[in-house]
Amino acid sequence: METNLGERLERAIFESQLTQSQLAEKAGVTQQSISYIIKNKLKESKLAPKLAYALGVDPSWLILGVGTFSKSSGYEIPIINCFVQLQKLLRDQQTTFIAPTLFTEDYLGKLAFAYQTELRQVAICGEKDTFSADEFLLIEPKSFQVINEPREGAYPIYEWRNRRLEY
Repeated sequence: METNLGERLERAIFESQLTQSQLAEKAGVTQQSISYIIKNKLKESKLAPKLAYALGVDPSWLILGVGTFSKSSGYEIPIINCFVQLQKLLRDQQTTFIAPTLFTEDYLGKLAFAYQTELRQVAICGEKDTFSADEFLLIEPKSFQVINEPREGAYPIYEWRNRRLEY
């Protein structure tokens, strides 16, 4: 059984029948980074979500060792921490300007995002309330607040999630 990210990554590469170089190109990282994670049996890496996505494996399994190895049916969404990033996402309908992401199992719409409300906490929001939300996140240029009713400019909160910081 794999006990760390390095070992799980090594297994996933073997099972996918890719080389480290092929995975690096597919994930947009360097082959040296992949080799370093495996060789040093790292427990975590900020590259893990990209690698899981490129390998098509369950991100929870690769990153945390929970769940199963099987192919993911999850969705990658951007983590946003300011009003300007949110406006770019809504205006341009793309997330290429945002580096950090997280995965969710349910499809929350094309413009789903996670808004960082505290250092280690995010509210996962959808563009539309397709999941009967109880809370909504109202985001303004200099502040945000959680409200209990739908309102113009408020986004339905699908889930609150604590996240680990990446260094």
